[in-house]
Amino acid sequence: MSAHLEYKHLDRMQWARQAGHDPALVGLMRVYKDYYPEVIVGDVTMGRASHPNREWKERLGEIQENHLQRIQDGLLSERRNFRVARKSAKERKHSVVPPVHTSYAHETSTTLEEVEDVDDFVSKLEKIELPNQLVAAIDDPLLQKFLQLKSSQDTQRRIDHWLLAFFEDQLEDGRSSETEIPEMLQAVLGYTRFTKQLPATCLPYLRAMMPTWNGITNRGLILDLLSYVPIGSFTELYENTFLPLEDAILDNSQEQCSVLLDFYTSLLNQWCVILLAQESITKGDSAALDALMDHGNELALRILQDTPSVAACSKVLSFYETNASLISNQAMISKVRINIPPSQLVYALYFSPSLPVISRLCNILAIYKRAFEVAMAPGSGCRPYPKDYVNHFNGFLMDLCNCLWRSRAFNKTDVNALGCLLPEKTAAGLETYISRLDTGLSLSSLFSLSYSPAICHFAISYVRELEDQAGGAITMQHAGPVTQASLKRLSNDGGLAISWQDYRLGVLRYLEGRGFAGVGELMYNTMKHLMSAREGT
Repeated sequence: MSAHLEYKHLDRMQWARQAGHDPALVGLMRVYKDYYPEVIVGDVTMGRASHPNREWKERLGEIQENHLQRIQDGLLSERRNFRVARKSAKERKHSVVPPVHTSYAHETSTTLEEVEDVDDFVSKLEKIELPNQLVAAIDDPLLQKFLQLKSSQDTQRRIDHWLLAFFEDQLEDGRSSETEIPEMLQAVLGYTRFTKQLPATCLPYLRAMMPTWNGITNRGLILDLLSYVPIGSFTELYENTFLPLEDAILDNSQEQCSVLLDFYTSLLNQWCVILLAQESITKGDSAALDALMDHGNELALRILQDTPSVAACSKVLSFYETNASLISNQAMISKVRINIPPSQLVYALYFSPSLPVISRLCNILAIYKRAFEVAMAPGSGCRPYPKDYVNHFNGFLMDLCNCLWRSRAFNKTDVNALGCLLPEKTAAGLETYISRLDTGLSLSSLFSLSYSPAICHFAISYVRELEDQAGGAITMQHAGPVTQASLKRLSNDGGLAISWQDYRLGVLRYLEGRGFAGVGELMYNTMKHLMSAREGT
């Protein structure tokens, strides 16, 4: 060893002692030790100081290790999506779907089985050979991705032919159906959710087994698969598919009707996705959507007439929210018709004791209102709507505004007002009953923001918050419920000073802040003068 090298070596040993366990210096010292073993380096970690809180350090190490493990688990899960699904020998023996196996690879090509991760998949994409059985894509995420990128009519035809043979065997031999059919339907459902397209041979099988189906076995799988039925003539689909489905499921109970409405909601959602993705929509597609909405209207009305529970109302609202998501897209308004819900259904939902139900209904009607405005604007390109049809919808809006905002519930003298379809004789009887109670109330005010069974608690809570904020500036509190006259008296007696208009706008904002924005959306969109008041606050 030269003197120069020895000097540098001693210098670095001194640095190591001073710096403690510095990884760079320790590594450098090991290099000298490996190449010049005759030199005694000594303990290069002697200078490392111990941590003053060993327990804290150990806990920190555990946290770091757990965090690293979670990151690695996530990466492994991601990477597994780019590897062929490898099953155990037992799983392969009992599986109805063949595994991915490629026999015809050559020197310049590769197989899916050799792909290890996403980078590997991308770099070898053009060289990957198709596996022996393309139907393996039904149950293999990597093959699904590959076919999505490199598919052709021939590959889809091969998958359909295999499925056709399988389903025909199942129909001929019912003994194996109990074990093999659920597994295959589950695999096909996963494949369908990935491709967003039901295999062509699956629908004929489902139709063929419908007459002997008990309506219970594998119900979830069957309904989920049928929700991917391509858009087409609803009359034909109903006769061949949906009517047998209803016959198998319905047993005159509200629960089974709700199951069917959930199915039609899923079907409507899939059709909406298809229509939104298409550049043009045919008259047949638009007619199919209208027919589906009409059928859903009948089923929803039947559910609410049987059992108007909050759960039932929620399912009905989900159906109309799905349709609202389509017509809220301005590009679609000229291509599809706005199908309004039945009058009885609107009022049954509005008079629900549940605020979430009322808020969701109001939000749906607000979306419909905006859609009509766009559709009827000059130059929209939309086919005109019958005047009576539009006026009938406006009647819903007028009635709800009369109930909530104007304290004129069941009034029929306003333009387009329907009086919530309450017969005049019934309204008169209720008015007489209320007057006998000697409360000073009237029927027309009992469904306003202050008195509505679903909203009154929030209305008075809003006033209490204002009073708490005022603190010592006021000498008395409002007893509630709030009316225009009571606010005037309260202000004169040293209570909260707020106008009737500001109170109602405040309640709408209070509801919005608690997740019930639908009521305000309908009021603002129906009474345009409120929009400027809203923007000014």
